[in-house]
Amino acid sequence: MNTSENFKTGFEDRRNGKIAIVELNLLQPNNTFNLPLLQEFLKLMEEVTGSADAILVTSAHAKFFSNGLDGKFLLEADAETRLKTINLMTRAYSRLIALQKPWLVEITGYAMAGGAVISSAADYRFMLAGSGRIGFSEMMVGLPLPMSYIHGLHRIVHPSSVRYLIEGNAYKPEDALGIGLLDGVAESSEKLRSMCLKKIDALLRFEQESFLATRNAYRRMIIRDIAEDEEDDLKMSAELVKQPVFERALRNIAGKNA
Repeated sequence: MNTSENFKTGFEDRRNGKIAIVELNLLQPNNTFNLPLLQEFLKLMEEVTGSADAILVTSAHAKFFSNGLDGKFLLEADAETRLKTINLMTRAYSRLIALQKPWLVEITGYAMAGGAVISSAADYRFMLAGSGRIGFSEMMVGLPLPMSYIHGLHRIVHPSSVRYLIEGNAYKPEDALGIGLLDGVAESSEKLRSMCLKKIDALLRFEQESFLATRNAYRRMIIRDIAEDEEDDLKMSAELVKQPVFERALRNIAGKNA
């Protein structure tokens, strides 16, 4: 069991395998990441695939799954740390897609910006009805979306919905379900957890060697698409952090994180 106060991790034996439950307890008030927390999260997710057959990521805070990167941290960081953080968030998407075991997110509140990025990299996303919003709000604060995220969205949501997502639309759970951004919406926290576990159990009933080979081959296709544009994404980040618009965006984010 992981004893980190930021990523409490427990294991649960199910009929056909073992699952890890990772609980996000990040920077308040919006459960956001700084650079060390993002590094720790990615390392944990990659390590836990060696001891669990599936992973469920949830939040210690009912109102927020996560709103992504912390604006205050970025505002106070030097230029090198800013770029390193933005680049890691960009690369985090393909690293999470590349995880060798299925993983799900349980969303009981807001999942905006980087929180939506992390959620969309999961195999499945389930959310509590009436609990918040999910969306890629980068454009709303003045930041462009990396192509890597857009490649992933094209694999998840209805094609006509991609343009609305990249414009920063924030979706209620029921509306997100309608466009394919979510895989299920539950009426209570208890039913939400039951829905997540039911899906995990269904995945674990497959012959795992065949299932994982097929699942991972499909996700490699997404990673190949992302890899084609990764260099351009990183160049965009390197230029972006030098521009006044980036400073304005950070102040917008910090205001929303306050």
